[in-house]
Amino acid sequence: MASPTSAPGHAQLPPVPPPVQNMLRQCGPGMPPLRERVRDVLRDWIAIGRLTPGMRLFEQDLAGVLGISRVPVREAIRLLEAEGYVTVQGRQVRVRALEPASVAHLFDVCETLEALAARQAAEQITAAGAQRLREVLELGRARLAAGGRPISDGCNMALHEEISRLAGNEVLDNVLAPLRGRVQFLLRHGSENDRIVTEHAAITEAVTAGQPDLAAELSAAHMRATRREILAGLPG
Repeated sequence: MASPTSAPGHAQLPPVPPPVQNMLRQCGPGMPPLRERVRDVLRDWIAIGRLTPGMRLFEQDLAGVLGISRVPVREAIRLLEAEGYVTVQGRQVRVRALEPASVAHLFDVCETLEALAARQAAEQITAAGAQRLREVLELGRARLAAGGRPISDGCNMALHEEISRLAGNEVLDNVLAPLRGRVQFLLRHGSENDRIVTEHAAITEAVTAGQPDLAAELSAAHMRATRREILAGLPG
């Protein structure tokens, strides 16, 4: 019998590591709903490019490779649609294409929210928080010095996520989380690692120095520069 990942006309899906399969099978108090865990796996696959723009997704294929039933997959797809990762037309589900207008709109929102996160983080920075933020920055610098790509290996998002934690605004963090996943996906098309690390250093300095206005201004400028790079590099 044909594998669900190789049915005629169906795209090949990535293998699922045993730890991820085990995580999806767990249940009990304190565990997020299965639909959310499935959503997180699919969102990560989109962010790192395992599921590509325009790719059609089939519930039965995803359920088969994840080792679960189709119901939580269907529910996860609804969540991904609401977050802007996929489009649903009738029975067809596709990874959202990279349209310049939608990319521009994404960065419009992220510019405002990231600036707010940086401002709030600077307003209530502590010595311990400043140390954590500097450590994340140094990790990105070390990856860059070693020839890595901090914008695509997680260091970029790690710094923004740490700033959100320092802001202590749960509502803001929940709104930004899915948006950052979409930005991380777009950054696969970027190459300005030096610029991003340099701008991260300036933002970190402003936040740790307790300068809210400057932190917000630098964060907004950072998002505008990244927006220009991504739009200039979009296919077609």
